Amino acid sequence: MDKRFNFNSKGIWPVLFLGMPLVFLLTASPAAFARELTESIVKGVTEQGYQFMSGGAGTDERNEMMQQANQYDLALAFAARSGDYLSDVKVVVTDQRGKEVVNTTTAGPLFYVDLPPGRYNVKATYGDQTQEIKGLQISNGRRISRLFHWNVPDEQLSER
Repeated sequence: MDKRFNFNSKGIWPVLFLGMPLVFLLTASPAAFARELTESIVKGVTEQGYQFMSGGAGTDERNEMMQQANQYDLALAFAARSGDYLSDVKVVVTDQRGKEVVNTTTAGPLFYVDLPPGRYNVKATYGDQTQEIKGLQISNGRRISRLFHWNVPDEQLSER
């Protein structure tokens, strides 16, 4: 029997152990490769190829993101009516034909995405509450900013 393929051999386990991360990377979705974590700011590319940035949980992060905001043409922010910022907001953006161009959950209260000119529908869901903006016009060289507010009970905010 050829010992190179003997799983009882002491030499195969280090290869399997060290090779598993490589197998994971090779089989992961392309979106997994696009993500880059800088502190708590997540940058990446949607499955459809659009650049995005999400985060802004702290003052330093918000300042850093605002410095990079000119690279994106749609800026979304999420907050409770009390003024508390919200993260873990599900964002879905569809184009005028209904094709999904963004489907993600935010890493903070700010979400920026670079979209081509056109009309879009934006749905943002926090908990069981969904808000929608229909027919949002994106133009070249002009950033659009929108703020979503939710009625969130104080006890729900303290659980975060």
